[in-house]
Amino acid sequence: MKEEYLLSSTWAKRLQRFLILLLALRIISYFVLTDNIVIVQVTKASLRVFITLLLSVILFFQSRINNPKKSKFLQVAPWVLYGLYLLLGAASLFWTSSFHSSALQWIMDFEGFIFAWMFMSVLYTYKQRDPHNYFELHKIIAPAILMVSLGFILGIFLDPDKFYRLTHGGSVSRLGGFIINPNELGMLFVIGISCFLPMLFHHGKLRISVALSMLLLTHQLILTGSRSSLIGLLLVLMVYAIWYGSNLSKLAIIVGTIALVPIAGYSFFVKQGQITELFTLTGRIPFWQDLLTYNFPKEPWLGFGYMRIDYVDKFDSLNAYAGAMTHNTFLQVLLGLGMGGLLLVLIQLSVFLFFASKVADKALKQSIGLILIPLLVNSLTEFGIFGETNYGIIFYLFLVFTVAVEPLVHRERIKSRCHEKFKTFPHRPQPIA
Repeated sequence: MKEEYLLSSTWAKRLQRFLILLLALRIISYFVLTDNIVIVQVTKASLRVFITLLLSVILFFQSRINNPKKSKFLQVAPWVLYGLYLLLGAASLFWTSSFHSSALQWIMDFEGFIFAWMFMSVLYTYKQRDPHNYFELHKIIAPAILMVSLGFILGIFLDPDKFYRLTHGGSVSRLGGFIINPNELGMLFVIGISCFLPMLFHHGKLRISVALSMLLLTHQLILTGSRSSLIGLLLVLMVYAIWYGSNLSKLAIIVGTIALVPIAGYSFFVKQGQITELFTLTGRIPFWQDLLTYNFPKEPWLGFGYMRIDYVDKFDSLNAYAGAMTHNTFLQVLLGLGMGGLLLVLIQLSVFLFFASKVADKALKQSIGLILIPLLVNSLTEFGIFGETNYGIIFYLFLVFTVAVEPLVHRERIKSRCHEKFKTFPHRPQPIA
């Protein structure tokens, strides 16, 4: 590779910070920063379109550079299957119970798909030119989430009424307010911690700055009051300690994991002594039962349309609350796109998991697994990776496109064997030095 093609350490750092800032702005575009719905929608749309167009301009200029090693899709199945899911969603506009609602959700998800593809294309373009490893995915996501968390810290002190949401009759305050669903915010912090974990130790030494960043995100996670996110964090820590950590990191993480439960406290899990909330998942289980009993039989094959769960905007459950979404990404697909849609997303997820398990780069495979845990936990109780528009979908698509361009284990073995055969073949003419 030519020297002029490689990025210097200074330029690599600058470009890394630029991508971190772009991702932080993309995350912020999912927040409700004002009570004026018109301003919110215009700001969200403008910010997302601006970032996507900026990435397209970067890709255009990068394509004009002589690239001796361009990225190629080695595994097309994961992202093609996700594209088929979007195509099915587009087709459902012909039978949806609300064309406006389904079309709006589909346009936002399609734009998110394009953004994720462009962002990862830019990331891998820089990664190929960077000999310093600044452009690993977790090194971009972690600081971006930390930047967003610092904004919430400022908000707690400057405008606590806006940044906290009161629940349970005003007795429980949850970080996130009406800016973002506290459970979604908790999931974001867990993803940040997941991305910081591989950077916690360097040459066997604890990195204090990374440890403090993880503690800050953990503290804010507890402030969200999100039980599902805390469970996701515990799973992330345990998986990392068991499968990936050194002996020192295993000990530190296991001690920290055990300490998290009493630090969060009994009231974190059981709010106002309402222990029945735990067994019904805050009313979700009876809500799901009513959806499957009364609504699913009405449209079992094609569903009610993309991101729709009823003929009207909200489903009035007999045994729970009235809701416009299912709080489960797979039920959301089942109600919206029917059994065919659910089968398609299950195949897509299975294919993705298969290829992710075969990624040759062990460190990258570790990062994919750690990021995926909170995304799947969130998918079981909130919007999820196939639900209504949220930044969890973006992170999942990052992983999908990562798996699509990364060499797999069996490919690397084949290359190695071919190389060995070439070296040992007795009649192969050797190149002249």
